[in-house]
Amino acid sequence: MKKTRRNNQKRNRFSILFPILTIVGIGIIIAFVTNYEPNWSYNWSGIRTEIKDSIKVSELRGITSGIGGMGISTKSEVYRRRWIMRNATESELLKLTEYPNGTVKAIAYEGLLRKKEFTNRTNLTLRAIQDTTYLVDYQSGCIGWNREIGEYLIQDVLMIDDQIPPFPPEMQTEFGLTKIDKEKILSEYKKRPKREY
Repeated sequence: MKKTRRNNQKRNRFSILFPILTIVGIGIIIAFVTNYEPNWSYNWSGIRTEIKDSIKVSELRGITSGIGGMGISTKSEVYRRRWIMRNATESELLKLTEYPNGTVKAIAYEGLLRKKEFTNRTNLTLRAIQDTTYLVDYQSGCIGWNREIGEYLIQDVLMIDDQIPPFPPEMQTEFGLTKIDKEKILSEYKKRPKREY
């Protein structure tokens, strides 16, 4: 009899503990799934620590024109972005075009476009136009909005969008794109489906 009672006590404890552990386990899984960010599983191999640290800050800050709300300067963000583009290698920037965040992707695409030794600018820009999964958080003055990566590159980096007023020549940078390259890029840019704002 004593053995039966002891087994029943163990069984009773387990029958009480099992539902509680099940509920706690399901709660943990739900909390993880609902809060999961794709960048948690990004493979950083091949990217140096100093680039990674700067990317992590840029990811949170977005991209600005250099002027924030109330006229406050956001030059530190601009300097950080330029530092990443100047100091990251071509292979690091190419890898960062796969990062699951629009701001980081835009920095990587822009950095590659600005690298003098990078020659495949047309195909890279065409790829950026198709890269619409993640949007760029962009701020200019008091206004902030989400933009497609291709839109940011065409309008603010390459400055070749013929649907907006042209920038003064002293503000434009020459990227070595031929007239045919620009026409090809603009043609693909205009074909993209328009987003609802």
